[in-house]
Amino acid sequence: MKPSSFLGFYEKLEKLVHRLPEALQQPILREITPIKTLFLLQRAPRLVLLGAGGAGKVALINALFGAETAQPGEENLSDGTWQIHGRAARGTLRLLDARRPASFNLLKAALTAEAPDLFIFVRPAREIDADFAADLDHAAELLTFAESRHGTRPRLLGVLLPEAATDTERARQDLHAALHTRTELSDHMVGTLALTPGAETERLAELIALELPGEAQLEMARLSGNRVLQKQIAQVVIKSVTAISAAVGAQPIPLADFPILTSLQAAMVAGIMHISGREMSMKLAGEFTAALGANLGLGLALREGSRAVVKLLPVWGNAISGGVAAAGTYAVGRAAVGYFIEGISIADARGLFRRGPKNPPLLKD
Repeated sequence: MKPSSFLGFYEKLEKLVHRLPEALQQPILREITPIKTLFLLQRAPRLVLLGAGGAGKVALINALFGAETAQPGEENLSDGTWQIHGRAARGTLRLLDARRPASFNLLKAALTAEAPDLFIFVRPAREIDADFAADLDHAAELLTFAESRHGTRPRLLGVLLPEAATDTERARQDLHAALHTRTELSDHMVGTLALTPGAETERLAELIALELPGEAQLEMARLSGNRVLQKQIAQVVIKSVTAISAAVGAQPIPLADFPILTSLQAAMVAGIMHISGREMSMKLAGEFTAALGANLGLGLALREGSRAVVKLLPVWGNAISGGVAAAGTYAVGRAAVGYFIEGISIADARGLFRRGPKNPPLLKD
């Protein structure tokens, strides 16, 4: 299932929403908007690499993808244009290698054609010399140009490449201080880190994602496989779908909400699959939901139990019914995150679903 067909489902949902009471339509449509934006506008991050040629590009690309996506022979392959780097079924990023001695005129043309999301200054852990000063001047000129051309304030991240027999933390501090010697760079700084294996590699993807616009964050989460990022984005989807389910479930129309609720839950699971780096599939999403035990029979039992409350408590019955729908949807979403993103077993995911949430998010007016 492609994002376009996933969005097609939400277009159908919008039509269904217009059949609900008018007072509920706008709150529900507001909850749909973040999800549509997330998938409709999804694009590859645009990163600009700064520093001296010869080191940094391959290490950075492979660190972000968590795999040998780029080979050593590609380190200095650059033509001054945006290049696409990707990993099958995971995602892509667009990289402009602007390290010296790249042609400034070609770089200006590339930066004019597309606004960069983030500049990354890469530097091996070496002594600061005259060439390094030239790298800083070159970087400052490019940031100033991009800012004036697009009227935005591009951000800058410093990345240190550790070397043997070098005090990595001291070298990182030196790089941080050097970048702050140029006002044109200092004003754009978001920080520096050393590209060491493990936690710092994961931290790199998180830092980059924080500085990306929303439409590029999903692709960064997919390509990097960073679970923290993926879970954060998945939570946006779960929150919105849960809130919509609560509103739909609260409507006093017995059984009429089931096609909407089951479709909502399947679409939510398909979206979480996509966030995790897998291909979207409503079929597989439905199979996963069934494997949890979140089937029509269970839904009927829960919902009809809440319908009985309506007869006893006319004022609160519909609210309870909506709460049941919300709790079930949130539990399905949490189980999907556990299975597709955290990597737990289907048995453990089933356990998460059965335990359910303590406080599922509800729709706000």
